[in-house]
Amino acid sequence: MNRVDKIRFILLYGKALEAPDYGYMELDADGHMVALYNRNGEELDMYGGHEFVRVRTLGQFDNEDRDHFYDLLESDGVG
Repeated sequence: MNRVDKIRFILLYGKALEAPDYGYMELDADGHMVALYNRNGEELDMYGGHEFVRVRTLGQFDNEDRDHFYDLLESDGVG
């Protein structure tokens, strides 16, 4: 089961943020980061110079059924 965590960016593309900006981190079953998403659910370059802290876990989903992944994002106000 993969997991989705809400994150707060400290640096986004190597630049400090003036106001809080949130996004999402997808982790695989082993806890390794698979992807980063901005607050709109759009995928970001994982190696783009981002720094972030975890806020909370939104939930888990089966990687074979990505519909629940999008349900988790929608439950947090995306879309």
